[in-house]
Amino acid sequence: MQFISHSGAPLSCLDAAGTARSIADKIAFGHCPASAALQTRARDLRDPTSVAGRVYSGGAWRDTAVHAQLAAVLGDTLGGALRDDFEWYCCRAAFFHNDAHYEGRLFGTWCIAGAELELVFPRASVRLSSAPSAITVFDPYEVHGILAPGAQQFSATDYEDIEPSLILGFELDLTPAIAAAFGIKPGATGRIISSATRIAASSGAFEP
Repeated sequence: MQFISHSGAPLSCLDAAGTARSIADKIAFGHCPASAALQTRARDLRDPTSVAGRVYSGGAWRDTAVHAQLAAVLGDTLGGALRDDFEWYCCRAAFFHNDAHYEGRLFGTWCIAGAELELVFPRASVRLSSAPSAITVFDPYEVHGILAPGAQQFSATDYEDIEPSLILGFELDLTPAIAAAFGIKPGATGRIISSATRIAASSGAFEP
């Protein structure tokens, strides 16, 4: 896994208890091909009627062998904070959003199957592969979307006929070691966002 630093405008988040912290100034990225068994398991989740841009849950699950493989790929610091539960996600691209309901943790995606798309972080000006084998760990408060390579705006009509992405979602506990690795600090710096912050689905910009 490699850490990608960015210089997005200072931003902080506010959890349900009113505690503020800075949003991570790093994103972790790596690759790991999924086993044939895991690919088959993921493909059984396909939903051809899914609406382009929306991310659908395929259910929570646990697997000790998959957990051990993923923890090894993540490395000692990240792998040591990996939670036991996974969740399947299925989408035909994804409009811009954040996941502010995930408190006290970082979020990870491991693309198991699907189209050659990109995971886009507009505030951070970072674009990463969201093609099969790609693994990304990021702050769930960071605005993100899944778009075609090079696309700047999300439009559902662009993705109605593409192959769905099948993603293994995972979480890392926000331990002091994880916070230090991702540049997360206590207190408020810059704009503060919360689960009530409105985000433009097409561009990822914050709305009034």
